Amino acid sequence: MTVRRAVALAILATVTTLTITTATTARPPSPPSSLDPAAFLPVEIAGSEAGNAAPLPSIDYGAPASVSQIGDFQEQDRSFEPRANADQPVRPESVLKPTPKPKPVAGSSGGGGGSHSVRGEASWYCKAGVSACHHAYSGGLYAAAGPALRVGSWRGRAVTVCGSGSCVNVTLIDWCACGGGRVIDLYSDAFSRLAPLSSGTLSVRVSW
Repeated sequence: MTVRRAVALAILATVTTLTITTATTARPPSPPSSLDPAAFLPVEIAGSEAGNAAPLPSIDYGAPASVSQIGDFQEQDRSFEPRANADQPVRPESVLKPTPKPKPVAGSSGGGGGSHSVRGEASWYCKAGVSACHHAYSGGLYAAAGPALRVGSWRGRAVTVCGSGSCVNVTLIDWCACGGGRVIDLYSDAFSRLAPLSSGTLSVRVSW
């Protein structure tokens, strides 16, 4: 008999023995038995231990804080003044939609009542044989704007020029250095409606 065969037979015999032993000794579990209430006894403390127990120390938390000492609960002034017209409800559209302001009409005649105005001297140019005109405008009611008039989108703006008791509406098509207190350089056609060209310059008020 070889060694391998002897080991295999020994293992087989051991497994068979354990199986037979388990089958013979195993039994179903028994139902749980009811407990007897008399088996439970109360726990009693000896009189000497119970009477000599030290009392718990008292803790002094101080006097309770009053409401006036707490800042979060202080009464605040919530008085409101009544409205003058308390019986009339406030209309939402009157609050959300403010009344629009009327827009000024640029270049209006009759004194130049625009929202912007500049005062100064007006000169003239654009006369045949005397001075050249703008290359795109050979004549008419036009003018070149001085520094005080070149505000925003000024080119093409209609302005009202008043002087010597008369007014004329002109369109700004060019610009000029306009030194010496001059604010505008009018075409000769426009200047002649306010004063003779021989006067050279004229005190005016320009509005738009």
